[in-house]
Amino acid sequence: MKRIFSSLFGGEGSAQAPDETGYTPVGITAYSQPHVLQKRMKEEKMTHGQTVTANLSPVRLELHHGQMVMYFCPMETIEILEILETGDGGVLPLEAKVDDLSVPAGFEPGFYRLKNVTLTSNGAMQVKATSNTIWESVEMAR
Repeated sequence: MKRIFSSLFGGEGSAQAPDETGYTPVGITAYSQPHVLQKRMKEEKMTHGQTVTANLSPVRLELHHGQMVMYFCPMETIEILEILETGDGGVLPLEAKVDDLSVPAGFEPGFYRLKNVTLTSNGAMQVKATSNTIWESVEMAR
């Protein structure tokens, strides 16, 4: 069964309680394994300074002390949909950030295909929601 959740703007990139719209911002922690995101970006030949629209699949969302946290550890692919800015050929940063990612309150933690996000590699690897961002539930083999 697929569940699809649209993203809503307004998050600061750190997980917290649902806001007045009923959406919970999604953040990352030191344990979110940004090296996996960097590895997948390298596989797609992304470089420093590049910005793309992409799908990330799968990512894991978990509640951690009442906060919603995204983990890159299960990510197998980055599907680049559009190149918005070419890179400068430099090394990808090590740090990752998320901006404006949120999910509806009451959703279930699990694995998701994060569709239509902006992925940037300038100063930090940044995953940012767009007006077309969707969280699509993914069934993982056990």
